Amino acid sequence: MRAAIRKVINFEFGQSQEPNDLNVESLHTDGQQRTALLATSDRAARQWAPRWLEQAGLDTVVTDTPERALERGREARPDLIITDASLQTGTSTLLMSSLRELHSEPVPLIALCANAGDIVLAADARATDIVRRPFEWDVITRRAVQAVRAHEALRNLTFAQQQFEDLRAAAMLAEQEHARSAGIDPLTELPDESRFRRLAHSAMSARGNAGKAISTIVIGIDHFRDVNQAIGFVNANHLLRQFAQRLGAVLCEREVFGDDDGGTITAISGRLGGARFAVQIANGGDDHVRSFFEAMLQELKRPFRVDGQSIYLTASFGSATWPRFCDSADELLSCAEAAMVVAREQGTGLQAWNARLRRSRADDFKLDCLLRAAIRGRELKLHYQPITDVETGEVVAAEALLRWQHPTEGEIPPARFVPVAERTGLMREIGDFVIDTACAQLRDWLDAGMDPIRIAINMSLCQLLRGDVVAVAAEALEHYDIPAELLEIELSERGVLNQRPEVVGEIRRLKKLGVRISIDDFGTGQAALAYLKDLPIDVIKIDRSYVSGDGRSERHEAIASGIVALAQRLDATVIAEGVETEDQLEMLRSWGSEECQGFLFSRALPSHEFFAQYA
Repeated sequence: MRAAIRKVINFEFGQSQEPNDLNVESLHTDGQQRTALLATSDRAARQWAPRWLEQAGLDTVVTDTPERALERGREARPDLIITDASLQTGTSTLLMSSLRELHSEPVPLIALCANAGDIVLAADARATDIVRRPFEWDVITRRAVQAVRAHEALRNLTFAQQQFEDLRAAAMLAEQEHARSAGIDPLTELPDESRFRRLAHSAMSARGNAGKAISTIVIGIDHFRDVNQAIGFVNANHLLRQFAQRLGAVLCEREVFGDDDGGTITAISGRLGGARFAVQIANGGDDHVRSFFEAMLQELKRPFRVDGQSIYLTASFGSATWPRFCDSADELLSCAEAAMVVAREQGTGLQAWNARLRRSRADDFKLDCLLRAAIRGRELKLHYQPITDVETGEVVAAEALLRWQHPTEGEIPPARFVPVAERTGLMREIGDFVIDTACAQLRDWLDAGMDPIRIAINMSLCQLLRGDVVAVAAEALEHYDIPAELLEIELSERGVLNQRPEVVGEIRRLKKLGVRISIDDFGTGQAALAYLKDLPIDVIKIDRSYVSGDGRSERHEAIASGIVALAQRLDATVIAEGVETEDQLEMLRSWGSEECQGFLFSRALPSHEFFAQYA
């Protein structure tokens, strides 16, 4: 009797309104085919819902199990999902959540709820609409049509927005391309390098032999790569735009240049690329360059505002004046840029191109040409200086040192050619040569019967910054079958070590390779203790100034002995450099230094002499 009553009740709820009485806008009108997926355990809903939905233009796929619903949902993406809120998959996941995850774009979902608990589940699953038993399918169908219409409108709006963004991006690219073709830097709206050079040529041609000076200033924002990494590419571009605006404002200030008796002083600015800018002052000499420099320093004292934060910048300035030392517009810009690099290296802020720099540049150019020829002609060699045990005198390692004997120029010391190689990029090639040659030499010594010793090589900052030095070292170790612990990488505290993440990362990757990491010239830098704390250091080499030389004092000895004690606590090997006398050797023993090197034992030797003496 009760079953019969329930049957009658369900029948009455299902037939609350005949489908042909449905008075809603049908989805059939636009000619598109749409599908609804119905997943319910309610038999009456499976019987009556398709009649109402199909009249409204929704072909209805009916399922009664979660597994079947997921299968049909994967086969064809429905335009609408209607499901019991309580249905779960075999993994105890709500079916409505699983159906939603089948496709990247969410599908409208109507949750059928039997009780208050189902409503909470549906709300948490962010159902599009929620209906509660008894289900009135005329009302549900109206809401289904509205949900599909709203979803399609949103999808069309999203598509239109994407089209608009694509068109806007294309317009921006076209505008940037037009700016480039016109010689304008699209970021700062200043003349780009090409146009700046043309303007400089025109200004110089107009001056002719009138005797009026033209000064060019190149400005490089310091450490801008670090700034870029800290605040992001987009914010860094905002910063460059602000810098360009301040640069333009300074050039417009009449009191910066004033008027010259021989005519009005004019100035143009441009962006050379990256964080480099240029200014050309017509009718302007050294006083006007200095006036501009001081005005820019005042601007840099004020913070730049980017993304709600205050950022302070510093910059280096290099200047050159025509016709003094420079014969053309191109040479004028080149000399100003070279002077800017010197200002940055020496920390002077402003550096003017002069006869001394011109001679130095000529010497560097000549040396660069000779060095390139030396690399091709295999003129560079490695000599090896023994590193000995302080107590036993046994040779435990050898430091590989570069030597260059030029056929006509004679011996050219590393202190002369290595800085040139680093500036011109040749040090990368030379560094690879040192790693390969040192490993090959150690392999030859081992094959000839020499007891295993460590081989120490110096590594430059440019090698660490290029990002592939770990692969180069690993390839050499594998090719020559050298145990990684026999290779020692020396990093100069003065020239290599810094807190840049990429440098620290490369050092840690080298250590992971198994090689030993050594700090050379320890005690001469500015953050020696920080390196011991943050980096995987195996060896500390005390700089020779603490051991030998006229400047050595009791204070030096106290510092050096303290370094030894600290290194011992950190389980690092200590090597003292520059040992020249027996007294110095005895001093090292009293400190507790384990190893040493210097002329007391031997100068750096060619490979065959080293083998003959120490094998």
